[in-house]
Amino acid sequence: MLPALNFAPTTSLSTGISSLDIAAPTVTSQASIFEDTFLEETANRLKQGTDSGAGAGATNAITDSATTASNSYSSVIEHGIDYQNLDWSMLFEESCLILTLAVILEMIIPLSRKFKLDGLMGIFGALGRKVNRSGDSASQRSFAGIALPVLIIAVFMFLVITLYYFSNRDGIVALVIMFLILELKFPQDRAILVYRALHEGFKDKAKDLLQSMVLRQTSMLSSMGIAKAASESAILRIFSGWFAVMVWYYLWGVEGAVLMQLINVLERTYNYKLRGNHQFGRMLFHLQQIMLVIPALLLMLCLVCSKNPMRHFVTAAAGFKAYPAPISGLVLGAVGGSLNIALGGPRYYQGYIMRLPQVGGTYSPDEQSILYAMRKIRMCGIILLVLSIVIGLNV
Repeated sequence: MLPALNFAPTTSLSTGISSLDIAAPTVTSQASIFEDTFLEETANRLKQGTDSGAGAGATNAITDSATTASNSYSSVIEHGIDYQNLDWSMLFEESCLILTLAVILEMIIPLSRKFKLDGLMGIFGALGRKVNRSGDSASQRSFAGIALPVLIIAVFMFLVITLYYFSNRDGIVALVIMFLILELKFPQDRAILVYRALHEGFKDKAKDLLQSMVLRQTSMLSSMGIAKAASESAILRIFSGWFAVMVWYYLWGVEGAVLMQLINVLERTYNYKLRGNHQFGRMLFHLQQIMLVIPALLLMLCLVCSKNPMRHFVTAAAGFKAYPAPISGLVLGAVGGSLNIALGGPRYYQGYIMRLPQVGGTYSPDEQSILYAMRKIRMCGIILLVLSIVIGLNV
């Protein structure tokens, strides 16, 4: 909420105008005194011990630079900032500002998922069914699970690199690409919708909304199970599709961000937990876990800003050791420990049960936990973004 603004009444319009007239010369005179003192002290210090011609030349050059800087300072004080003549192209030259604009646009523009990489999951699935047939041996499926993703990744990276470099690494092209691949709005909005449905007592509606976010079956989930599944999904989807993509953008530019998100989409399409994909999807599973190592370490640092800044280290280590997907277990353990909610446990995939260890905190999640989990992982991303701006504009 915006703070209330209290305007103190003025006695008359002429009084306010006269006060402004008095304040302006005061600021100008202070600026003039600052300029004269600064130039005099700088020239005196540089002239001391400088007898050679080169030293005198250096003194004159630095004095001229100081004069120019002081004149610019005085001009800004007297005339203000000329916004019409500002070079707005600088927004597309700094990578941190490009990413910030992309994040803002992705959050406010309701772009359909079919225009993002998720829209290609149907095509990827059809390609997978052609090479991952039920009659193939385990070794054939493993080979196909390596060859097809490598081919898809190679084609996509070639297209992205070609487009990006033929545009001379244009900042606007980078902005458009990052806008299309970042994924915060969908999991964030879907988590809010699941919370509202559960809060209002529409359990079946909450299950249907949740089904679009997870691979597991939701029909047999209790209210606590829905809250836990929605919390886990919000954490992992925002972490891998938004936080990790931003990290790889800083590490390797647009190419790294596209690679990270493409691996996320392929891993969801060929997830090894689905029937028939146990061998076919193993390579992508391990590749995604490797790509998430550095983002997970940065997430741990961002969680230091939480209410309990050290507890998540212990729960993250436990999740890393116990979970079948170690980096995912680390992330769930860290965020769950920070919120003190228990995550993990049994879940159903296509009719069979998979029992996963419990990670995180001690309390069972409820409907509020969905929002807490989503906001926690989003807060870490915002911290990362702010730090990147501060560092990027001062290095």
